This record gives sequence, C-alpha cells and structure tokens, in this order.
Amino acid sequence: MDRQEVVSSLGGVSLSQHLTHTFLWMTAGLAVTAIVAFLTLFSGLWITIYSFSLALLVAQLGVVIFLTGKLAKMQPSTAKLLFLAYSALTGITFSILPLAYGFGTMFIAFGFTALMFGSMAVIGMTTKKDLSGLGPILMAGLITMIVITIVGWFINLDAISMVMNYIMIGIFLGLTAYDMQKMRAMYYACESEPEMLDKISIYSALDLYLDFINIFLYVLRILGRSQKN
Repeated sequence: MDRQEVVSSLGGVSLSQHLTHTFLWMTAGLAVTAIVAFLTLFSGLWITIYSFSLALLVAQLGVVIFLTGKLAKMQPSTAKLLFLAYSALTGITFSILPLAYGFGTMFIAFGFTALMFGSMAVIGMTTKKDLSGLGPILMAGLITMIVITIVGWFINLDAISMVMNYIMIGIFLGLTAYDMQKMRAMYYACESEPEMLDKISIYSALDLYLDFINIFLYVLRILGRSQKN
C-alpha cells in the first residue's frame, strides 16, 4: 500500500483525488465562461456591456486579488462563488470574440490550447526537476511583455506582435507546468487539513484556469492574424 492509498484509507484526500477535484473546478470555470459568453452574445447584451468593458476588467482584477489575498480566512464556499463569479465576468468580456474571430477559429484555437495545456500539465505533475526557480523568471518575463504591450498602444509594434504572441504562449505554458508542481507542493503541505485542501483546490483551479485562458487568447490571435494574411 503506497502513501496515497494510506491517506485514502484513513479518510483523507489523496493527491489523485485532489488533482481530480481541482481539474473539475477548472473545467466548471471554463464551462461557466463559455455559457455566459454565448448567452451574452446571442441575447445582444454584448452591445450594452461593451461600453463597460473597462469596468469589467477592473472587477475581474478585484475578484482575483480578493480571492488570492483572503483565501486562508474565507470559507471554501465563498472561494468557490468568487471563482465562478470571475469565470462569469470573463465570459462577458469574451462574448465579442466570436464576432472578431468566428466560431470555427475559436474551436480550432481551443483544440490547440487543450493539447498544449494538457501536455505541460502532465510534465509539471510528473517531472522530478524542481521548477520553483522557474516561477520568478516567468513572472519577470510576463511583466516585461505586459510593459511592451502597453508601450505598443502608443507606438506601432505590429512588426513584432506575432513574435510577442508566441513568447506569451511559451510563458503561460511554462507557468502551467510550474503551477501544477506548486499545486502538488501545497497539497503535501496541507494534506492533513481537509478544509484547507478544499480552498487550495479552488486556488489551483484559478491558477490553471488563467493559464488556459491566456494560452487560448494568444493562440486565437495567431490563428486570426494568419487567416487575415
């Protein structure tokens, strides 16, 4: 009997169960985003909501900051509601994507994203190499790319925009592997605390959800630009 079987036999949550729980919540978040996006699009509400896009982005940022900052003190049910709220807000902002790229391109982008994300998730979960040092490097790269993007709003950077898309995909693929390993480390740190594991599951689901969504967006931009050319 290995360690995970011992944990399960004692009424605890095994790593595989924790992993399943986390991915179920991530999938639920993606489903909420898709459903809300389609409802917003087909109801015509996107026309009204589009005027408040900046407010929606601020609300999304606020939910993420509050959820990650207050996770240790909040109830698991509150964390779950906040995660679903964030997913719904993302769905509202995503409602205009089919108008810009078309459903066909979006489905292709989703397929590519799922394949790349799944591969990096497996690597992150199974690799023996410590990826903890990778996190700060990837975050530094992400911040640098965000700064370049902001500068690009004032200076024409079309010549390197495609390269930037590929770099951002690479960063978020690296973050996927890093977040998977971080989730495993947090599990072992709290495996004797079921309530904390429940909250960590939502935190990890949010991390992986954000990785998936960002990879999807940059793949979509690459495919959309390729079709225009």
